[in-house]
Amino acid sequence: MKLLAMMLLLLAPAAALADESAAQADKDAINIFNSTCGWCHQGNGRVAGGIGPKLMDSQRSDEFIVNRIKNGKEGAMPAFGAQFNDAQIQALLRYIRNLKPEK
Repeated sequence: MKLLAMMLLLLAPAAALADESAAQADKDAINIFNSTCGWCHQGNGRVAGGIGPKLMDSQRSDEFIVNRIKNGKEGAMPAFGAQFNDAQIQALLRYIRNLKPEK
């Protein structure tokens, strides 16, 4: 029992650090989206009518969205796999999945 408690104490800082990293990546995702994606995905991804499609309520799978961010689509969307790391791409995915109508 003591061993389990000690292991949990040792793992807690790593989990907290991971949570902090994810929280920072989520904050960065807003800036990344606004400066990179928002040019084509209008209304911060909430509305149709831009060059790129509306992202809010997308029926595409997470795997599809991650792949599209990384690899782009010829003639439609540039690839960002070399520009963004995996944490940033996952944060962009969370941003897209959490989009709600603006009030």
